Amino acid sequence: MRKYKNTLGLTGVAMALAITPAMAVAQDQTMPDTAAQPAPDLQAPPASSPVAPPPPPAPVPQTEAPAATPAPSADQLAQVESWPADKKAAYETWTPATQNYFWTLTEERKEIFWLLNDTDKEALGQLTDAQREIAWTQINANIDKLKS
Repeated sequence: MRKYKNTLGLTGVAMALAITPAMAVAQDQTMPDTAAQPAPDLQAPPASSPVAPPPPPAPVPQTEAPAATPAPSADQLAQVESWPADKKAAYETWTPATQNYFWTLTEERKEIFWLLNDTDKEALGQLTDAQREIAWTQINANIDKLKS
């Protein structure tokens, strides 16, 4: 029964992490221009006269490109070399951003990070710091539920 609860809890953590990026993107998107359109002019020109095309839509502001991800340090590379082959192979499949994020974690969070599936690891690597803290709060809450 305990194994079933662990599996169910980890599935809940995975689901929370899977939807977190979608929620973050939805919050970051701006609403389309919903300003009221002016009432049609009663003195409008006859239908046979040419009508100017509507102005092009305003350009969507570009988000700044992500900063270059620093390469792992010599100490970090040495630590990777000391890992079992399966962990090392998994680490090497991660994007550089996710690898870099991994090294910013506390030891406790690193242990939990290894328990997540690769999709969730990548999702955490793409979040902002504030979004990551929200995600870690959810992860820790789910782990606490499993322990009780």
